[in-house]
Amino acid sequence: MSLNEKYYAAAHFQLDKRRERNKELEEKRRDEVLRAVPEYGLLEARLALTASKIAPAILSHEKNITELIETLRGENMNIQRNMTALLEKSGLPANYLDPIYTCRVCRDRGCADGKWCGCFMKLVYAAASKDMNEQAAMSLSRFDDFDLNLYPDAPCPDNPSVSQKSAMTEAFTYCFKFAEKFDGSESGILMMGATGLGKTHLSLAIANRVIERGYSVIYGSTPEILRTLNSEQFGRSDGDTMSLLIGCDLLVLDDLGAENSSEYNLSQIYEIINARINRRLPMIISTNFSVRELPERYYDRICSRLFSMYKMLFYGSDNRLKINNQN
Repeated sequence: MSLNEKYYAAAHFQLDKRRERNKELEEKRRDEVLRAVPEYGLLEARLALTASKIAPAILSHEKNITELIETLRGENMNIQRNMTALLEKSGLPANYLDPIYTCRVCRDRGCADGKWCGCFMKLVYAAASKDMNEQAAMSLSRFDDFDLNLYPDAPCPDNPSVSQKSAMTEAFTYCFKFAEKFDGSESGILMMGATGLGKTHLSLAIANRVIERGYSVIYGSTPEILRTLNSEQFGRSDGDTMSLLIGCDLLVLDDLGAENSSEYNLSQIYEIINARINRRLPMIISTNFSVRELPERYYDRICSRLFSMYKMLFYGSDNRLKINNQN
């Protein structure tokens, strides 16, 4: 099964715009050079004339054809050297008028060595994640909205020497740095704690900042994502959500454990987590389950992968109730 065709179409559209922008920049640079260095245009004309003589020379079948071609090639190279010298004399780099490519691997064609280029697939994933997140009506939270004053100075139940507020301040700082330095190579984050403690808020704040920095992010609640996968697998809807989940730069799975406990759901959860870990792609997974409770819910092979992520514990009491009481 392939990704939805509209995501490829959106990627091709972005690729066309990229080529247009680069072509406009090439033309702008050339006009700039011709205005500043009129001699450059004369050399261009000579170069084109020399190149136009090569094909007729090859077809002429003259006895001295090799010598003639070498003479034309030498003249061609001499003109190019003079053109480069003019650029450098004008304070411009020798490659100033070379073709401009955003991606040097595929030269903005989208394909390299008979395969889709990585730059093109990033455009596909970006289009897919934008569409999927819009369909999920994702309301992105920000770090500026996260209120650490909602957390008490009471000691953490599992570490009395640390206050809940200081623990959450540390979690906030870790998430902020994760988002600001994100490059796709980070270890994932497993957020654990009761409902209403800010897991969703911080994971969405990370998602928002990572998207702003140009990476593809897919966010969704675990039950909703599993329902989508189920619908696609059994032909009730089109798409290839699994490819999006395991291929995007960052996956945010909210509310792990709220899904129905079934063999199908367990196998899908394992496939998503295992595939992303094998690809070394980061995830943020939030759950209301504790370190002790997760093994009671999931297989060892799932838990071992979850626990390989950075474990972030959330403390306090339901912030939603506090905010509602304040209002």
